[in-house]
Amino acid sequence: MYKLRLVICDKDQVYIDNVTDFIYSKHKNKFYIKSFTNEKFLYEHIDKTDGIDILLITPSFYKEDIDIKKVVAPIILSTGILPKEIKNFEIISKYQTGSNLVNTILNIFSEKSNFDICAEEGSKNTKIVTFFSPRGGAGTSTLAVATALQCAQNHMNTFYLNLESFSSSRAFFNSIENGQNLSSILFFLKEKSKNLSLKIETSKLIDDVSGVHYFLPPENSFDIKDMVVDEMERLIDEMKAMACYDVIIADISSELNDINILLMQKSNYLFYILSYDKVSKLKFEKMLKSFEFLNKRKGLDFVNKGEVILNKCTSLNLESLNNVTLGEKTVFTKIPYINGMEAFDTQYLINSENPMGNAVSQILYKLK
Repeated sequence: MYKLRLVICDKDQVYIDNVTDFIYSKHKNKFYIKSFTNEKFLYEHIDKTDGIDILLITPSFYKEDIDIKKVVAPIILSTGILPKEIKNFEIISKYQTGSNLVNTILNIFSEKSNFDICAEEGSKNTKIVTFFSPRGGAGTSTLAVATALQCAQNHMNTFYLNLESFSSSRAFFNSIENGQNLSSILFFLKEKSKNLSLKIETSKLIDDVSGVHYFLPPENSFDIKDMVVDEMERLIDEMKAMACYDVIIADISSELNDINILLMQKSNYLFYILSYDKVSKLKFEKMLKSFEFLNKRKGLDFVNKGEVILNKCTSLNLESLNNVTLGEKTVFTKIPYINGMEAFDTQYLINSENPMGNAVSQILYKLK
């Protein structure tokens, strides 16, 4: 794997040592580092080297005649108000957590470089598991999140990918680190920029409690709606090629649009969530007719690939869904209506002793 050539310059040797130690402890396979506390030695190195990927300097090292043609990503480490006008350098905060610092400089590099640098590749055979409902409010996100949480609890490297127009990720996941939101990934795809895997790695967050990886929701719902099929295909293919995850849990909207159809096509497992009522049954029948159309026209068999989960089951529904089938398969599992479900925290979702957690355990067993 290619190592990024990072040059860091600061008259504070303790700061340099701390940053270098952190990078080598967490990202030893990603960087080759040279550090300087002396301006003369820095400029001599720039004159002699054939190139620098990331130049990280404090304002005291800045000169207008620095030969930054050799530098892919020149960056100033600022502590506040700059003492002079800085040209042609990105400016970032010097004092931030090590993870944020590394992610920030890698994001800048990924956007400025014109050649591919792959993120560190894993050896996972990534499976895509998609949760879909023809009706909103069926509990699709809750089940998708619960599955992601239980996967992580079972030592599976897990990415929760929410592609709804109005994401609920913040209700379930939290990280003390900073990250770019999904809009930055979507813009990156729009621009057809290189280094997508590096952009993904530096934009995602890791939930502090569960360890699930995820993106922050986009700036607005229109960013998701503007996504085209080729962009989605590149994103999914890249995330699989990174081979860092055992499973990607996709939580998608209630539309059979081109994006969702592509994602369902690429999925290893599909789960269709129905709430236990008459409206859901009618929409489910419409969904099956659409699947029949897709099978005839495009050869896409979403019936045999999928499983039906009945959620919010009670004995008071207008019409029983006990006769619901998907092809030759009966309902995968039923979840009773759980009073006050919206008030429960994520710990409830990973507890296999309750109905929701038990249903997700069945999903997990199928994934293994």
